[in-house]
Amino acid sequence: MAEAGLLYPKLAVFGASGPSGQEVVKQALAKGHSVTAVVRSPDKFTLSHDNLEVVKGDVFQADSLIPILEGKNAVMSCLGFHRGTFFTPTTLYSKSITEIITAMERNGIERLVCITGIYTQNDPANPRWITMLRPFMRSFINDMVLMENTVMKSNLIYTIMRPPILTKGAATDNYMVAEGQFVPNASSSLSRADLAHFMLKSLQSNEWDKKGMAIAGGK
Repeated sequence: MAEAGLLYPKLAVFGASGPSGQEVVKQALAKGHSVTAVVRSPDKFTLSHDNLEVVKGDVFQADSLIPILEGKNAVMSCLGFHRGTFFTPTTLYSKSITEIITAMERNGIERLVCITGIYTQNDPANPRWITMLRPFMRSFINDMVLMENTVMKSNLIYTIMRPPILTKGAATDNYMVAEGQFVPNASSSLSRADLAHFMLKSLQSNEWDKKGMAIAGGK
């Protein structure tokens, strides 16, 4: 049973089998959420818990997601590319979020927290070096931009998470957040556990509603 006081007790987590998604699932369960982990291969998902349901879903087919999201209060998207496909053009972000949003709307779910990356949007405040590097990152950055634009044009109550390099390690609660493209004077990395911590924290407040939040480890 979900813990009293949670604004969104029933969560669906996409990308739950990835390293960030697993952190979200584990921490959400520890906080008392009921979690539905949406994965491609349920038999390979090793986490288990009384409040955890593991289901197979196709993030590119809204019709397969509509029954999965029935009765859920919020959606967490931790979908992302694998390190080995860094330079391979992708449409994962934009196509999956379009289908997820369609399924959410069909179920009347308004709350979405999703992950993209820092420096996705052109901004005069962005450092010059990132402008020079963007052409080399276009294989995934361009699709992250499409994803963010799709989310921001929707009627959802969203929070977009923009982390830097993600690392292993325990949650430290020593991280910094800022609205926009990057966190000034912060570390260039962040543990996935701290990212998951803030994603879940954002559900308990309207402070970060309809915002793109950069997050990074504290120095």
